[in-house]
Amino acid sequence: MSAIYKHPKLTDYFRKSGVTAAMPRAEIGSIIRPYEGGQVLQFPHLDFGIDHEFWAGLKTDDIARLKKLSSSPSPDDPSHDPVLDRRLAEANVPGGLKRKLRREITRLYERALPVYEALFSGYRFTRRQVVWRLNTIHNENMHVDTYVEPFEDHFARLFINLDDQPRIWMTSWTLDQMYAQFGSHLSRELVYASQPNDLHTAINATTFGGRSTVWWDKQPRHVAYFDPGAVWAVDSRQVSHQIFYGRRAVSIDFFVDRDSMWKPKRHYLHTAVRFRSRTLKGPKTVPVAG
Repeated sequence: MSAIYKHPKLTDYFRKSGVTAAMPRAEIGSIIRPYEGGQVLQFPHLDFGIDHEFWAGLKTDDIARLKKLSSSPSPDDPSHDPVLDRRLAEANVPGGLKRKLRREITRLYERALPVYEALFSGYRFTRRQVVWRLNTIHNENMHVDTYVEPFEDHFARLFINLDDQPRIWMTSWTLDQMYAQFGSHLSRELVYASQPNDLHTAINATTFGGRSTVWWDKQPRHVAYFDPGAVWAVDSRQVSHQIFYGRRAVSIDFFVDRDSMWKPKRHYLHTAVRFRSRTLKGPKTVPVAG
């Protein structure tokens, strides 16, 4: 059973769901409302029959490009995945290991993707992306996800711990709370000149320090121990987080047409748009992008 240690100064945004892998798809309720609302959804009864010994035993230090694999399974046949085939070829994975990897990946897709698509029913997927995170991470910095270029699409993110050890996460303020509590530290000139994507980068740095070496910032944290096989969903562009320790995991990250969101204004860029509009009210207001 995964364990969550909650900080009293932070919002308790953790919620549990009783969904199981054996449930008929029609009985699995959509989670898009709480997901867009910034909740971290846990599924303690979901068991995808993962071979934890196999995943934990992968010696990815010997094959550098195996540490992070992109994948895009076909909606009709999850074993058909040219993106994954190309990544495995680029990594020079030996034939026997490559065949075993493909079997384990396809087996998980067959079990997990029907549940994933039911959990996020209501969304129109524009791109099927999965990332196999097979590297060891220690003391990542606290952050909300930001990018060099903005994403117009929303995304639906589900994590699964593949390893035989817990994946230790810490979480802190939501993006809305970061702007509410620390937005006043951003200069009006910066807010005026920045686009929403750049404002997210700035509020990250203002709140948490902005560098991976500054993981010891003084912001409060919830601590989550996600056990082997644990499954959870969170919009990591809306809830600040850090991987304190983790080895083998997969994130299913299908891109979503923002018009199919329950509330399109919950798209991650709109938080910065709203903040920018409030900050620039008055005679110096400029048109808001996004």
